[in-house]
Amino acid sequence: MTPSGAAPQARRAPDLIGTAAPEIGVGMPVYNGEPYLTGALASILGQRDADFELVIADNCSTDATEEICREAARNDPRVRYLRRERNVGVIANYNRIVHETRGEFFSFATADDEYRADRLALLSAALRDHPAASVAFSASEEIDEAGRRLGLWRSSAPTGASRPSHRLRAKFRDYDECLHLYGLIRRSAIARALPLAPVLAGDRVMIAELVLIGPFVLVDEPLLRHRNHPASDSQRYDVRAWRRREVPDEDHRFFLPNVEEGRALMRAVRNAPLTRGERLACYAAMWPWLRRNAVPMARNVAHVGIDLARGLRRRPAPDETVRS
Repeated sequence: MTPSGAAPQARRAPDLIGTAAPEIGVGMPVYNGEPYLTGALASILGQRDADFELVIADNCSTDATEEICREAARNDPRVRYLRRERNVGVIANYNRIVHETRGEFFSFATADDEYRADRLALLSAALRDHPAASVAFSASEEIDEAGRRLGLWRSSAPTGASRPSHRLRAKFRDYDECLHLYGLIRRSAIARALPLAPVLAGDRVMIAELVLIGPFVLVDEPLLRHRNHPASDSQRYDVRAWRRREVPDEDHRFFLPNVEEGRALMRAVRNAPLTRGERLACYAAMWPWLRRNAVPMARNVAHVGIDLARGLRRRPAPDETVRS
């Protein structure tokens, strides 16, 4: 879609629409994405030399997101718009959209980032050239809410090694880097890694799972414009507020965020297709994460103990009667 709303006809692949699955499925989970959505859609639909579909999963937006997306779907047959029956939360929306797209390769898209016009073509070529790779990703130009350039991100983690334990150790050295998840992912790999864990660092956990499944291949060009702005989830929520939003029916007195994140990482290693020796090496590779999170995990347990003690103090004795 161009900024005026008209899709560039020459860039479509109409001979494939409705007759065969595209090579690439792009899934855009969105909630109230109006501020940057038109530009994000234009950059995706302006991709050159790539056979893809775009599925938008609207988590019951209350702004103009629905109108913008329905217009895009009317103007371009590569776009399919889905509106959730209710707001299912970020994690569930991400998990569901993978199964609602088609193609050998899959990519998450956001309503505030933008693609360079050759992004999907270059990343899909990288995956075809490296059959063992689980993810192809690129450098990223960091921009602010007005589109001004803030800097350039390049991954410093050597995640292309042949041994899974070496890749995992490299990832844990730069654990907070999470743009790999917005690269192009081999569908067989993401199907094995799903679902995203219901923790704030679920994206990092899934990256660790994908690293265990196969090497990452880097296209060292800034093919993504990643927007940092105050309204993003990473800026708005602390871990407990995020959990209350994602799992509203849970008893949050017993929430141990760092412990649960560690459990999810251990489960990723346990479920990965590894030899016994390599699995043990991967557990050992978790040491940087364990060292970093030892104190936070102790605090998690202490907070739960305090909450339980407070609850016991408030509970009436068995022989007490409640008087009005």
